[in-house]
Amino acid sequence: MKTLTITEQLNGDYFTFYDNALGTILREFQGLEYAQVRESIDDVAGDYGSVYITSKHGRRVVTIQGDLVGNDIFANRRLLLKALRQTGTIKLFKFTTYDDLLLQFEAEITKVLNPYTHKIHTFLIEAMAPDWRLYAQALKSYDVSQTIVQGGASIPAEIPMSIAEPTASESDITNIIENDGNEASDPIFTIHGPGTDFYISNETAGKNFTLSATLNDTDVVVIDVKRRTAIKNGTDNLYSSLTGDLWSVLPGENELRFLISAGLTVDTNLNVAFRDAYSGI
Repeated sequence: MKTLTITEQLNGDYFTFYDNALGTILREFQGLEYAQVRESIDDVAGDYGSVYITSKHGRRVVTIQGDLVGNDIFANRRLLLKALRQTGTIKLFKFTTYDDLLLQFEAEITKVLNPYTHKIHTFLIEAMAPDWRLYAQALKSYDVSQTIVQGGASIPAEIPMSIAEPTASESDITNIIENDGNEASDPIFTIHGPGTDFYISNETAGKNFTLSATLNDTDVVVIDVKRRTAIKNGTDNLYSSLTGDLWSVLPGENELRFLISAGLTVDTNLNVAFRDAYSGI
């Protein structure tokens, strides 16, 4: 990789490794190609005592080895250890691949070997990422307009509703968002009121969910798919008001529908934010 920056997110301390430049040498880095999997044994509903074994994506273990050299070797060593200090927080790893992909992941430092010597300082860093995916550093953000459906239920209507397929003449109001990675990514939905009962679907994935709530024009609800939370105005928990599947953004283009039962105004807005996701490099 061309560069690798490790940041202590609590206070912003960081250290950057360069590709054999500015006193840093990256000799080896492992664990970015493909994530480990874990075996799982689950009870099968409705079948007494039966189990099945499956494999699921699990943690990602990353190993980084190299050397600190040059006139600033001791200053660099102190900066590195400061960024790696054991504060119990998750570190942010940002790196640039040789084909110029800007990626990142979060991980906890599990092992550091950096013996103090008067010559070259060799380091070994091991980290464990709870999420197997690598994410683009750039956050994508899409404002999704309300979908107008012809031939289906009229608006306002009770949610959930039966929705007919749009006709070709409606293609100009189709909401398309795109994940340029090769892995599904968990988005964050931000709904700005006013409105009552919000229906959000990913037609490409065949999944949808409904937020059964009435929002005033100053209300904002943030739905975080990865953390499984729905918070109104930063304090109120609305997770119990959600029904359906909190869907992920699939690789490639995703067609979205956004419907509101009642109370729609020009200020009502849905924003979908996510990062392109990758299974490895």
